[in-house]
Amino acid sequence: MTQEKILQKYFHHTHKPPRPLQLFHEAARYIPAYKDFLKTHKVSPAKIITMKDFLSVPVMTKENYIHAYDYKSRSWNRKTKTEHMVSTSSGTTGEPVYWPRDIQTVVEGAMYHEKIFNACFDAKKKQTLFINGFALGNWIAGTFTSECCFLVSMKGYPLTTVTPGYNSGEIIRMLKELSPKYEMTIIAGHAPFLKQLIEEAVAAGIDFKKLDVRLLGTGQAITENWRTYVMKLLKSKDREHTVVNLYGSADAALMAFESPESISLRTYYATHPQKTRAQFNDERLPSIYSYDPSIVYFEDVKGELCISKYSSVPLIRYNMHDSGGLLNKHMVYLFGREKFMVKIYGANVYTEHVQHALTHAKLQPYLTSSFKLEMAYDADNNPQLICRVELTMTTQKSDELVEQVQNIFY
Repeated sequence: MTQEKILQKYFHHTHKPPRPLQLFHEAARYIPAYKDFLKTHKVSPAKIITMKDFLSVPVMTKENYIHAYDYKSRSWNRKTKTEHMVSTSSGTTGEPVYWPRDIQTVVEGAMYHEKIFNACFDAKKKQTLFINGFALGNWIAGTFTSECCFLVSMKGYPLTTVTPGYNSGEIIRMLKELSPKYEMTIIAGHAPFLKQLIEEAVAAGIDFKKLDVRLLGTGQAITENWRTYVMKLLKSKDREHTVVNLYGSADAALMAFESPESISLRTYYATHPQKTRAQFNDERLPSIYSYDPSIVYFEDVKGELCISKYSSVPLIRYNMHDSGGLLNKHMVYLFGREKFMVKIYGANVYTEHVQHALTHAKLQPYLTSSFKLEMAYDADNNPQLICRVELTMTTQKSDELVEQVQNIFY
């Protein structure tokens, strides 16, 4: 299908992403790397007929597929001329990887953004200023978000996009000069940056009572303490529609989002730890996201989320090693990656534990919520758990603050 036809289908509400079985057979036919991958695993595409058969297809990972085959062989050999953008993964779990995308990837991203704008912000009915606060370099978040918002506005949404990138000073100027001209402002960015931005805006005299500002975050999970703190800065009491976090990656672009229903459910579990343990078989509170099964197909494979999703490098039963599972056909829960867990004296310390402590109400004004967790040994070779926290720009290190962090942490 040509780019023009894909766009026409989007604007006429008739575009339908390929279902998992269809995607599998198209990739088996047109992706050189996937042909070889299936051959290596002794899988005959002709025998994969039902969804039960599909669940026997080998799981794809960065190790056994992305790093094992070159960029060109992982792409559609019939669509090489349609790739209009290439992004880079951050490399937090290894070497950065290039990820091309075509117009169909962006169209399906725009469809997801429409769902978010309607379900969370009612943006179709409001003159909205969208401030893209993601970095605008090689990484996917900034450029992909701008492309999706452009398509959404072209479809008739009263949405105006500005792209200051990772620049809090410029965004604050926009809040002063542009936001009053709109009914609503949505600021997108990585969660720690958004917190710091809103704190700086308050210090700069922005009166959020006069502005309807919403936040669209990603990059890491947020705690309910974090959400409460930022809502207070924004002068908002609407818990389900003010701060929305996304689940995405350079590999798969946008996969899921917090909806009013998922936020309400997570808020309930945050105040009912016994229910949390019973539901998730874990003391940690996971993130809970809504998703569209027509765009991304989720599976729980041995406690990790696997996805099947169209892209210029199609992903089929792809495991990013995110711990989690399915709540129902439209919701997933996510703990994070076991790779970032630290063990000390037999106890597993997860990033969720640290986030819960560092987003305590008494610490929020002083910390950005970014941290680094590591193991070390003292002079007597005893293990020590070291947590390095980042202070806000207006906070000076002090013994009192160190003691306060330690007391809350313990």
